Amino acid sequence: MGLKKDSQSIDNLEGMPYKPSWIDHFTKWIETMPVPAWGFYAALGLFLILVQILFLWLEGGLHAQELLPVILFNGLAIPFLLAVIQLLDSQAVSAVDSMQPMLDLTVDEIEQYKYRLSTMPFLRPLLAGAGLTAAVILIEQVSAPLVRYAVLEELPVFTVVYYLIDKSSAFLFGVVIYHTIRQLRLVDSINSNHVQIKLFHLGPLQSFSRLTASTSLALVVFIYVWIVLNPELLTDPLLFAIVVVFTILAVSIFVWPLWGIHRLMEIEKVSALHEIDLQFEAVFNKLNQHISDEDYDTIDRLNRTIASLEIQYQRINAIPTWPWKSETARLVLTAIALPIMLMIIQYFVLQALNR
Repeated sequence: MGLKKDSQSIDNLEGMPYKPSWIDHFTKWIETMPVPAWGFYAALGLFLILVQILFLWLEGGLHAQELLPVILFNGLAIPFLLAVIQLLDSQAVSAVDSMQPMLDLTVDEIEQYKYRLSTMPFLRPLLAGAGLTAAVILIEQVSAPLVRYAVLEELPVFTVVYYLIDKSSAFLFGVVIYHTIRQLRLVDSINSNHVQIKLFHLGPLQSFSRLTASTSLALVVFIYVWIVLNPELLTDPLLFAIVVVFTILAVSIFVWPLWGIHRLMEIEKVSALHEIDLQFEAVFNKLNQHISDEDYDTIDRLNRTIASLEIQYQRINAIPTWPWKSETARLVLTAIALPIMLMIIQYFVLQALNR
């Protein structure tokens, strides 16, 4: 699991525009541990699950088996979100390294971008996390309570522990949303302003598609797993609308940061095809002249030139201008579309059963 960040990002702050956030310090600390990052996150998730089960047992609430799925989600959400941030930062730095031959940036400017892509400012993630936590609490107050959580009224101590972990994951989800918006705006800036397009070198131009795909998939996995655990949420119009919004965002997250480079690739492709058209025009003019002169040797040579231009035209015309591999796009769209279809089916089944 590639979770290692660029060590220069945090260790060497000289010339960098701001101090790193507490999340970046935390993930950097994880990298210094003798165990792999995924091992730490797995252990953290297990610990959070066991803590909840321990307090549930102490209050005699193990009979409330309907809480076990959300306890599992609650415990795994925090390490999952932390791992997502660390993974996306690592992928962003790797993408810049892969694109470096195509970037019209100095070495110092590239290092600045790598730092900004993999390091958040200190205060803003805190504000984003606090803002989403407040929004989640407000939504819970105005939404109909779920039947699954009615048993919490009988378990006051467990409820405190549960909500502390639950709202911590909501806080981290707010940080992830801020991290995503900020990071992908930087990706869009690089793709729109600093890339030199070479139509026959598509590999480096597709470097950021892995990052946007991972970001999109992480978002839908988090949201859809929560819905699977709480299918009754689909009966609440407000929460259902939020799910729809996040689904649209998932598609936008994959496409929007790559739109700038797509536009540049389109311009380059149109320009290359136009150049071939001009050559076609010149060759056809010569061909018509030599046909009139019955100069068959030159006509044969010009016909071979036309065939060569046709091959060039077809080759360039076949070059895709979306900066991703087809299998990457299929994976993302399938991951988004399939759960939506299942959710719609689930919604109508629930409506039918409630009649």
